[in-house]
This record gives sequence, C-alpha cells and structure tokens, in this order.
Amino acid sequence: MARILKWIGSITAILSLVFGVYQLATMISDARERARHIDEVFAIAKAQQGAADYAAAWESFGEALKSAEEGGTIAKIAGQLDSRQLRIREAQEDLAMEWLRNIRTASDEKFSDTVDKLLPVLVRGVPDAGGARKGDLTAHIGWSYFLKSRDGMIEADPERSYAQALAADSANPYAHAYWGHWILWKRGSLDEAMQHFAAAVAANRELAYVRRIELAALTDARSGAGDAEFLRVVNEMRKRHEPLDARVRGRVYSIYYVAMQDDPQFKKLTAAVPATEHIDLIRALLNDASFDASKIPLREAAIAVLQEAAGQRERALASWKTVRAAVKPGGGEKLRQRADAEIKRLSR
Repeated sequence: MARILKWIGSITAILSLVFGVYQLATMISDARERARHIDEVFAIAKAQQGAADYAAAWESFGEALKSAEEGGTIAKIAGQLDSRQLRIREAQEDLAMEWLRNIRTASDEKFSDTVDKLLPVLVRGVPDAGGARKGDLTAHIGWSYFLKSRDGMIEADPERSYAQALAADSANPYAHAYWGHWILWKRGSLDEAMQHFAAAVAANRELAYVRRIELAALTDARSGAGDAEFLRVVNEMRKRHEPLDARVRGRVYSIYYVAMQDDPQFKKLTAAVPATEHIDLIRALLNDASFDASKIPLREAAIAVLQEAAGQRERALASWKTVRAAVKPGGGEKLRQRADAEIKRLSR
C-alpha cells in the first residue's frame, strides 16, 4: 500500500507539472495572440486616422486599449501601465487633437457631440505630460471649450486653458494661435491678437495650421483693419513661399473689390503693405489661367491705383486704358466711368 501511494503521489506530481506547463504555454500563447491582435488593430486605427476617418479610428483605438488592459496582468500587479497601453493612450490623445483641429458637423449635430467624448482623453493625458506635450494637450482642451461655447455653453473659458498651456510651454503654437483667435472672436484688440499669432508663427511648428487659424480669425473679425492685416499676412506668406489656396485667393480679391469702392479703406491697405508689394501680391495670386475673366477689369483697376500710389504714373495710365478696353458694353458702367475720368486726369 505504501508503495502504491508513493507511485500515486509521483504520478500526481508529474500530472501537476504537465498541467502547469500546459497552462504556462497557454498563457504565453494567449499573450502572443493578444499582442498580435492589439498591434493589428492599432495599425488599422492609424490607417483610418491617416484617411481622416476619425470616428472609425477612435473605435479601433478603443478596442486596442481594451485588449491591452485585459491582458496587462503584470501591469495590474505593478500598478503601472505597460508599454502597449502607454502607446495606445498617446495615440488616442494625438487622434483627439487632430480630430479637434479638423472637426466638422452636420446640420443636425453639435460640436459637443464630438468634443464630449474627446475631452476626457485630453484631460487624462495632462498630468503625466510635460513641456510641449503638456502645452499641446492643454491648448486643445481650451479649443474644446471654445467649440462648446459655440453650442451655447456660455460658462466655457478657453482663455484659462491657453494660459496654462503657455505656462507649460511658452512658445506653444497651438496656445498662441488659439488665444489670438479667441481675442478676435470676442472682438478684442487686433494688436494683442497679432502678437499671439506672431509668436505662433515664430515657433515654426505646425505652421500651415497656425496660418489657417490666423486667416480664419482675421476673416471673422469683419473689419477694415482686419482686412488690411489679412493682406499683410498673406503677403508675408507669399514672400516666405508658404502655400496659398483658392479660398485665400478668393478672399484677397473680395478685399480689393470692397476697397475699390471705399478710398479710406484702400488707404488702410496701402498703409499695411507697400503699394509695390500689393502689386506683386495681386499678380502672384490673381493672374493665373484659372482666374475668372470677368474679374480682370477690377483687378487691373486695383493695380492702376496702386501704381499711382507707388509713383508709377505712366504705368497707372496704361493700366487704366487696359481697364477701359476690358470693360464689356452693358457691364461695369461705374468702372468704365472711373476709367475714363482717371485716363483724362493722368493724361494731362
């Protein structure tokens, strides 16, 4: 009996060892499969983000994070996030910021419908962030509150977040651009707003987006001074060889169109940008093959006014003659009359 019990004990020990090895192998296999799944879903999320399918990417990152948290046994014991969890969380934060920068709403939607699910992720990331990263996250938190204010949340205070962002990173381009935008949105000081935009540009990071916010803010300002500053910024961009899209070109033409009916406003434009640079700007932006032919007479009239302002009297006379010849019968009567008067005056 003793011998039998000894054999039973030995067999039991062997079986326990085999079972333990099997369990260990299963755990390792499951961990590898989970890691493969996480990496696969993460790659899908990044591809969706790259295609600007932000809602789908958000769901994919959420799935990846859930799998990582379920399998993070060692991280749970240690009370810390593992490398995969940290990577997914950071990717979620990056996606939230990008989505906020490119947010769009349908007619039956509010900004808050999207912002309310993104904001907690940004807030979650701030305590463990530092420097530029903390500045970026906090600036986008402020932008979130601005978007919520557009839905009627009157207690929203983005300015506080912008100040906190600059306390973490004094050159943060997002915080400066958003703060400048907020000042003009509230019809505040143009000079103060432009100081923030200048600091955002000087940071030389995310420049295209900074310019987008700057030009949008100046357009929304709806003032003669704002229009003059818009042209100054666009001229600066032209000289720096920064891209200028069709929307900017259309806005430039509109500014000149209005100023041609308002002499004091035209003087504001030439005070912001030298007349010769206005001419270069018009020829660079409003002179390609796609330019609407019906707008050519007013474009040339603006050039004529600028040429005279620059002391180029003979060129101004020639430009007015071009205007007179370009105005079609039955259209642009006021412009034709002005061209006749200017030709007569400059011909003396």
